[in-house]
Amino acid sequence: MLKTDELSELKGQFLTSLNHEIRTPLSGILGMTDLLLETSLSDEQKDYVGATRLCAENLLEILNVTLEFSALSANHLHLEEAEFSLRETLAGLVSEFSFKAESKGVRLRHNFDRSLPATVVGDALRLRQLIWHLLGNAVKFTQRGEVEVSASAGKVGEAGVPITIAVRDTGIGIRPDQVGSIFESFRQLETGLARNYPGLGLGLAVAQKLAMLLDGSITVESEVGRGSIFSVRLPLRLPLDFAGKMDGGTVRGRVLVVDDDVISRTIVSHLLGRRALNVDCVNDGPAAIKAASGSRYDLILMDLQMPGMDGFQTARALRELAGHRDTPILAVTANCSSDYRDLCLKNGMQGFLSKPVQSSELVHTVEKFLSAAVIS
Repeated sequence: MLKTDELSELKGQFLTSLNHEIRTPLSGILGMTDLLLETSLSDEQKDYVGATRLCAENLLEILNVTLEFSALSANHLHLEEAEFSLRETLAGLVSEFSFKAESKGVRLRHNFDRSLPATVVGDALRLRQLIWHLLGNAVKFTQRGEVEVSASAGKVGEAGVPITIAVRDTGIGIRPDQVGSIFESFRQLETGLARNYPGLGLGLAVAQKLAMLLDGSITVESEVGRGSIFSVRLPLRLPLDFAGKMDGGTVRGRVLVVDDDVISRTIVSHLLGRRALNVDCVNDGPAAIKAASGSRYDLILMDLQMPGMDGFQTARALRELAGHRDTPILAVTANCSSDYRDLCLKNGMQGFLSKPVQSSELVHTVEKFLSAAVIS
């Protein structure tokens, strides 16, 4: 009989494998539908593609929340601290949900107070996941009216600055007797076979766990038929250079994409090529080393799980090339565990993107790194 720690390790290996095997085809579906929607389609065809993308997004949501809940329950998530723009992070989330909201006739907007600092220090990924669940919940349960994301900062102190992020909706609301239980695992307002809203009922449970991990809290105000307001209060530190960094604007450059999956290469090549970026694609590590030996790239997007020479080995080999000792290398992988993030940093990579990567997130991240390279 297996011991408890052996069972836990086996479970982790299974979830890692399942995560990779599902995310890879999902990445292809989402990426290809994005590209298809940018072509000339009839209204009927747009409806079909939109429905396909919505199904894929729902499946991705279920996968994400299940893995996050498992990792949080097992205390396998570790916080990382880095400087980031809170405005850009929140605005990116609003943009990500805009299509889903607009397709329901719901207005999605944001209201960021002038008190927000230009940059803060904290775990941008975990904060983004936290607000993602609250925003997704608001859009799901709102059939008409609007959803608003607002953010403001409190008084700056020695420990940093308290940030309040509120997600307000005009949705179905929550009964007073249900408010106390909405953060429980597998809890939804509706039960039984006649539920109108899909999902596992884990989103708010994950949001609360993430808030606690970030030393913050969540409160809720709600009225049946009028909507809800979920307020998150988090302590964030300020960077040493409080003035922050200026945007680099639109930047052009050369990008090398290293991925053994032909669909992934096609999606990234088309997305970045349409932004006037020069993109070269190769399917394995040796080909990447050969390409980088003969050309100078401003950014490299690296898949981690490739046959023969994996992404870690390839990144280390690229660092040996004279022209690429400081070139930003971003991991793009279906494995999104915190262990892999740590391994990426240890192997000389500067960033991490989890498949399926939203088109807007990919373009934003690439241009951010290219802008930073120009500014420096």
